[in-house]
Amino acid sequence: MKDTYPTSYHSPFTTHFLLFFIAFSIILGSGYNTYLHYDYGYAIDSKTYMAIAKGDFKDQSVTRRYRVIVPFMAAAVAWPISKVYAKIWPQRSADEWPLRLSFFLINCILTAIAAVFIFYFCRQYGASAISSFIGMVAVLASSWTNYTIGVPMTDSLYLLILAITMYGIKAKDPRALIIAIFIGPFAKESFVFIAPIIFFWGCIPKWKQLIYFILSGTIVFGARFLIDQQTGSAYSSSMMNAFDHTDNFGYSLMRVFSIHGIGEMFTVMGTFTFMILAGFFGSKRERKNVLGFIDWPCIGLIIALIIHAILSVEVARMLFFGAPVWALFLAMVLDKHKWFGGYRRLFGVNKI
Repeated sequence: MKDTYPTSYHSPFTTHFLLFFIAFSIILGSGYNTYLHYDYGYAIDSKTYMAIAKGDFKDQSVTRRYRVIVPFMAAAVAWPISKVYAKIWPQRSADEWPLRLSFFLINCILTAIAAVFIFYFCRQYGASAISSFIGMVAVLASSWTNYTIGVPMTDSLYLLILAITMYGIKAKDPRALIIAIFIGPFAKESFVFIAPIIFFWGCIPKWKQLIYFILSGTIVFGARFLIDQQTGSAYSSSMMNAFDHTDNFGYSLMRVFSIHGIGEMFTVMGTFTFMILAGFFGSKRERKNVLGFIDWPCIGLIIALIIHAILSVEVARMLFFGAPVWALFLAMVLDKHKWFGGYRRLFGVNKI
């Protein structure tokens, strides 16, 4: 007898929420110990974001003090949590721990939403549902995901913005791209490298994009000006800080091409990296079949992140933001490479 279910069980919202709930559940458990046991005494970045959440911008890092969205969200969530936190955990500081928990919850939510967009990004390229799901889980299993959610940081928002951007370009969804244009600059200043990807390959007409980018820039520079006014620092100092990162160029290159650096690259996707690399093996026809999905937006994202990684001393962490493309690589290898024929038979995936 064929089972029948109410239409609501098959609604898009139900599917989206299920994916979100699975992603949220995966990272909540793995990230909790990081949140609980991380040595915050050495976390300079975290101290900055915790201070911003408390409204203290003075003497904070010029690089990080303008990334206000996640700290403000955490502050809003911390207020009700603080009312009951001390009663549940009286041994912990009532000043710090409710805010840390708020960052943890906000980062889990934003990362789980990013995972949903990564899943649908893979699907837009024709990857099977199961391979897209495995690609999503591989991202969630990354050690950098654990760091992103467990520590008071703002990386989760930037990951979400990049996932939304890549999905919006491929799905030709102007709403996703508009969100990226206006929120992206507040997530990370390196969004300036992502903006050209939206401009050249986004579905929004160029003249409209110019208007959106001008409005976004006005809002961003206005916010930066207000923060600089509060801290009493010159506006030019925040602009000059962007060029100070060029000093990291030589160090980053030396680090990447060292044994330690090569090993660090494997922390981005863990042992799933070996499965991704399988796509580069085989005959020319085999490689073309597996890697034929690579288009200019994907290449543009990788180039942008390589530039960002070289300018940063945390190369692997920056390359982790390529998660949408790494998940897509993995999904396509699973769906198409001859080495994974057994996998396709097991899950009933037809070779594309």
